[in-house]
Amino acid sequence: FINHLMLPKVNYQYFISYLGLVPFIFIIINKYFLFTINEDISRQFIFHYSIIILVFIGATNWNLSKKISSLITIYGFLPSLFAVVMIILNLFNFTFNYLILSIIIFFCVQLLIDYLYIYLSTQEKKPFISLRFPLTLLIIICLILIIQ
Repeated sequence: FINHLMLPKVNYQYFISYLGLVPFIFIIINKYFLFTINEDISRQFIFHYSIIILVFIGATNWNLSKKISSLITIYGFLPSLFAVVMIILNLFNFTFNYLILSIIIFFCVQLLIDYLYIYLSTQEKKPFISLRFPLTLLIIICLILIIQ
């Protein structure tokens, strides 16, 4: 029945991925306009939320339905290892802005390696161009606005 209503076809993976920006946007709005959430809580939330995204992106490179190369397995694991190191540094009160800067750098490196290793050799670049690149860029911009 719904298909007969002439609704535009929506790619829910893209839609849900872009919804992941809402917490960043909310924290930025709160930081510059609302002032309702304690800044330390906002910073810790964004730190942990960014780590979750990094690990999720790494996990998307795993295809459990088939045997993948050891290199892809290690590459998919690196964000988890990086996340553990970042959490430990955070627990030891490492400078917050350095932690976020490290996360930004990791996002950039991850984006570059994803492009070179996954998307460069394929004709289908739409997921990279319309999802992976813009989302990473928007997350980086949000993180920069948050640490200002």
